[in-house]
Amino acid sequence: MKAKSCAILGCNPIAFPWGYDEEDERCAALKLALLNRITTLRSESMTVYYVVLDSGAGLYSAEMIADLCENDPAIRLICVVPYETQATKWTPELRDRYFNVQARCSDVLIVSREEDQARELRAMLEAINRAATVVLATGEDDLYVLVVQQYAKQLKRDVIILDTKKLQFHG
Repeated sequence: MKAKSCAILGCNPIAFPWGYDEEDERCAALKLALLNRITTLRSESMTVYYVVLDSGAGLYSAEMIADLCENDPAIRLICVVPYETQATKWTPELRDRYFNVQARCSDVLIVSREEDQARELRAMLEAINRAATVVLATGEDDLYVLVVQQYAKQLKRDVIILDTKKLQFHG
């Protein structure tokens, strides 16, 4: 039996209404929504997660899954990196988190050695191609989300979109 697998596609914090402010209650709502979806998927026997690393929802998701891996050896986290030098211009804190989660994952898949305009889209499509079951994406009216959603549906993947404009914090 083939393992159930999920592609997780985040979006860069620049696209979030709250930006990089992880203390904002909307960011807390996104993190809670991601954790709820990830744990629900795990309870439905999802064991492999292909997470496209970005400095926002992708990084948050990868950190959550890496934490789950510590207590659940059946889970595999594959970090999908759009290009090798992706984190070069990130803040030192984000860079540390980025490399820390890569050190904790099962495998790192580097999609491109060089930076180009289509790098994130190629990484997202690669994650969808590898994930056999479901695609979990965050975003708003983002062109990437629309393209990814259509592509995933063509491959007969279930698609879950967490719209960051509609999230509300309850807690």
